[in-house]
Amino acid sequence: MDLGRIAVGARVLALLALITVVLTARQPHTGPPLFLVIAVAALANTVSISGRVRQIGIAIAEGAGVAVIAAATYPAGTAVIPYLAVPLILGGLAARFVGVGRVLVAELLGGVVIWLAVMEPTTRAPLRITLTWVGIGLVLGAAGAVFRSRFQGDMADASYRDAIALIRQLNQLSDKLTGGLDPVSLAEQMMTEADISLPVRHAVVLTPGSTDAEVTPLRYSTFTTPAHFSGVEDLVQRSWRSENPLVEGTRVAVPLRTTSATVGALVLDLTHPADNRALKRLMDHLSPLALQLQAALMFDEVRAEATSEERNRLAREVHDGVAQDIASLGYLVDSLAAGAESQEQRDAIGTLRSEVTRVVAELRASVYDLRNEMRGGQGLGQGLSEFARQIGSRSDLTVHVRLDEGGSRLRPEVEAELLRIAQEAMNNARKHSHGQNLWVSCTVRPPHAEIEVLDDGDGLQHARPDSHGMRIMRERAEGIGATLDVESLGGAPYGTRLRVRLGSL
Repeated sequence: MDLGRIAVGARVLALLALITVVLTARQPHTGPPLFLVIAVAALANTVSISGRVRQIGIAIAEGAGVAVIAAATYPAGTAVIPYLAVPLILGGLAARFVGVGRVLVAELLGGVVIWLAVMEPTTRAPLRITLTWVGIGLVLGAAGAVFRSRFQGDMADASYRDAIALIRQLNQLSDKLTGGLDPVSLAEQMMTEADISLPVRHAVVLTPGSTDAEVTPLRYSTFTTPAHFSGVEDLVQRSWRSENPLVEGTRVAVPLRTTSATVGALVLDLTHPADNRALKRLMDHLSPLALQLQAALMFDEVRAEATSEERNRLAREVHDGVAQDIASLGYLVDSLAAGAESQEQRDAIGTLRSEVTRVVAELRASVYDLRNEMRGGQGLGQGLSEFARQIGSRSDLTVHVRLDEGGSRLRPEVEAELLRIAQEAMNNARKHSHGQNLWVSCTVRPPHAEIEVLDDGDGLQHARPDSHGMRIMRERAEGIGATLDVESLGGAPYGTRLRVRLGSL
């Protein structure tokens, strides 16, 4: 609620009404007090707009000033007494019932002091009209105070109510969507539409990148590699600016636009030059798919943001709660060790102390895993390198990393899932392999990628009944259309190899 604007509007309306009444009544000598009240109101409005003074302070000063003018210019000042109700109303809006009381005290003090100074105490003529308008001001001020109380309560919960309403709308809408909310599936539909209309040899759907000059591949057609579309960025940018398909030889860039945004571009490599009418028909067919793609990409952004917030919340709770409590147990164990009476007790307490230290280290590693996310501008290889470096510093493993990345990036949600799978594999090697070396390799050729995590440890072990790591990794891989293979090596070096493949390199 913008109280400053409300106050300005209230003063203007009250002055217009007051001027109308005074002019209609044609009472003599009412000009000076009316002009003084107009000046006070104008000054109050100026201060209100500036925002440098609290509204309750302005209302108090305004009430006292009008009361002084009305008393000092009696009997002509009787005409401006109705304006005393305005500061009382604004006081209620600004500070609720306390504000009404403060403005009332200011008006009474200003009026009574001037009354005693310039008039006979027995003069009671203006008393009735003063009590009438002050009473009206008190009633309206109380109404304003009640409104302010309820409005503030509503505002406190407004964001939550809006969020609930939006989530309900999204749930209802998702059931009605015919195209779904999977950006990759929608990109494949676009390429299918292009195959129907044009002689397509290769195709790719690109989306805007993190900078104005960057584009990110969303989906390539079958048997298409990034090399087929090297150097198309300028063509795509020009098609976005023109909002029309652009042709360069056998290459065509078709902008994917909605009424509110540029969603991406469908770039085609044709067997022979395109027909303009066919391009126009294709763009018309792509229009509804572009709208669906915009919804799908926005949904992915919301989901990624919500996931990130939840991971950070869990990391804070683990760090500030369980990890601190278990670390405190270590001090108790140290106290027990100091009072041990036999070597057997000291050995048992030493084992307990080592286990507490191990659990604290695992919790800290879990906090790091939760907080370690793909940052803006950071590629998959860089994220893997940073995590591998942390693994090497927290264990006896020697970590070897090999990266093979081009300039193009995978979609952020795909990179995030691949990073999580690799993190889980590296953590498993650190915890269970008992090896000396860990090899991590990452090859990225969008939209294809392959990550391999290999150790020289004991090989695959029987999973505990309460272990869910492998199941979660498989679910993550399936969610992005990747395959996950895990095998125990029988020759030298012994150990375990995990490989996750997205597409075919």
